[in-house]
Amino acid sequence: MRNKIYAFIITVTLFLSMNGITKAAEKENLKVGTIQFSQLKEIPEEFLREKIPVKEGDVYSNKSLSEIYLALKRLNYISNVNVYPQQEGDTVNLVVEVDETANALEAAQRAETAQDLTKKTEFVVSKVDVKGLEKISKEEALKNVKVKEGDQFVPQEAIDGAQKIFQTGLFASVEPSVDREANNTVAITYIVEENPIVKDIEISGNTLFTEAQLEQALGIKEGEILNGNLLNPDNNGIVKLYNKGGYTTARIETINVSKEGDIKIGLTEGMVDSVVFKKVNSKRENERTTEYKAKLRTKPYIFERSQSVKPGEILEAKNVEATIRDLYRTGIFTSIEPVVSGSETDPNARSVEFLVEERPTTTINGSISYGTSVGLVGGLKLADTNFLGRGQEASINLEASNKGDKTFDISWFDPWIRNTERIQAGGSIYWRESVDDNAGPLDVEKVRKIGTRWTIGKGLNDKIYVRLSARYDHYKEILGSKQINDKYNLIALTPSLIYDSRDNSFAPTKGIYSTLTYEKGDLIKDKRKYDQFEADLRAYHHTFFKDKNVMAYRVVWGSTGSGTPDALRFSIGGAETLRGYEYGKFEGFNKFHATVENRTQINKTLQFVTFFDIGNAWQKSTVVGGRKINTPDRHGASKFADLKKGVGVGIRLNTPIGPLRFDYGWPLDPEEKGGQKTGGEFYFSFGQTF
Repeated sequence: MRNKIYAFIITVTLFLSMNGITKAAEKENLKVGTIQFSQLKEIPEEFLREKIPVKEGDVYSNKSLSEIYLALKRLNYISNVNVYPQQEGDTVNLVVEVDETANALEAAQRAETAQDLTKKTEFVVSKVDVKGLEKISKEEALKNVKVKEGDQFVPQEAIDGAQKIFQTGLFASVEPSVDREANNTVAITYIVEENPIVKDIEISGNTLFTEAQLEQALGIKEGEILNGNLLNPDNNGIVKLYNKGGYTTARIETINVSKEGDIKIGLTEGMVDSVVFKKVNSKRENERTTEYKAKLRTKPYIFERSQSVKPGEILEAKNVEATIRDLYRTGIFTSIEPVVSGSETDPNARSVEFLVEERPTTTINGSISYGTSVGLVGGLKLADTNFLGRGQEASINLEASNKGDKTFDISWFDPWIRNTERIQAGGSIYWRESVDDNAGPLDVEKVRKIGTRWTIGKGLNDKIYVRLSARYDHYKEILGSKQINDKYNLIALTPSLIYDSRDNSFAPTKGIYSTLTYEKGDLIKDKRKYDQFEADLRAYHHTFFKDKNVMAYRVVWGSTGSGTPDALRFSIGGAETLRGYEYGKFEGFNKFHATVENRTQINKTLQFVTFFDIGNAWQKSTVVGGRKINTPDRHGASKFADLKKGVGVGIRLNTPIGPLRFDYGWPLDPEEKGGQKTGGEFYFSFGQTF
């Protein structure tokens, strides 16, 4: 509006300049001549003349135009104003072009009436009285009325007084009456009808609370005068009691109060009639809806087992929240919005519709990357974390580097087998060959492994799981001198305990994830025994930036037996454990590493990350008979000796093929004690670090 006014003033000023009026007004004493209104349809011209501050015969100036414009534009029955000046000698005639709103005359009359009611009159209030009182005192009825005896009479104040009396809730009706008396005085009388004494309260439609509980929450007592404010259907004690219990769709449908004081209240608690999960297309998908795009890829039973909202039950907010939480925890969905609606035929029925956006879970990735330790790596991976819409994880992965590393594996895992009580199962088959081109003649340069691993588990509830894995591996270790260092077959069993309260397994923002794992194995036809323990704790929470910023923490401790072959030792360093150092730089029979990450969501596509990593793996190395023997350094591990630290920054890009991770880490310590610090390391991978 302000911009339009300025534009109008500028336009008029230019118009005046073109006609020489501005210049004349500066040198001559111009007067306002005639003021004519055009385009009027309903409002009388004389009525508008009274509304403008400029009159015929006034001294003319450019300000006269803006004053007329602003005065008329303030009126709610005028939509537009244009003022055209026309000079004739020493006078300036004004033509005011006006556009009226619909029903302008009626609106103007209402405005005038309202304005007149707020003006002080010449009358003085001689008396303020209330008629119709039986059980309520006059003082209680008038306690909030501002108009008093001896005040100058203002009609609106008398009307406001009636409203104040009615707002006490004790009266069925209140009518103000004003009588003119002698000596320019008026008497104000409020004619009231009191509410009845409450005789009986009857409540129907309730199943969750007893009638006594609802009467207590309502606050209305039998034998007392009815306070109508307590019957407010949108915000009374009954509604508050239901809302407090999480029954947010309960409402009062009917209220009937008889003159005898009988109160009847009809409730609907909100029975779930139907639950529907409906697909919402993401912005990456074509806006034109097709039958395929309107159909959810995820199978109905995935929704059903996370569905706490059940038809035939009273709708509770906690069940809606639990359904959304459990669906998010699958990691399959990026958005879930509930919509609750009523029924035209059954006032107690509630339909619940969950609008769901699925995350792209199927990826075909062909990648080329470079790392200082692994060299140039090419890979092809086909993966799906919602395989065939069943919530299963499946992948085929093939990788090779110019330094000799090779990987091929096939894996599958079902976190909840259909028609079971949270039974889990999965398996993998793999062949891997890793090469350390920095290995000396006595170091293991190449490790070949082929094997398979199978897992079965059980969810004790929605947060705690137990699993048992069995694996069989064939290993071959080759030294830098090309001699065979070790060759063995391993069979091992791994029980584990898992706690998971994360809000989303794919991109957690709050909750805890922890695992305790113990692996016990035998080397077939070999005297050596193998065992390994690992504890992994992760936690997430929002900061004061709320949804835009997340802190993530991880602490890992591991220990393995002294008979563990070299290829089964722990190794840390690289993108997943200790950034700023090469992959697997530190090896040992004990390990510790911890990470603190701050993750800031810039937009839906980009996330910025800062991190601090710390850790090491401990062992002792000696040469016996021309061979390097590695043994545990338990003392160094217990003292957390020589911990390495790294800091860095990274970004996460959310793409149609999944999130891409780019990190750069700087080492804060030399790799070898007393040595020189190396430069930073760049890492490329998929998904969050943890």
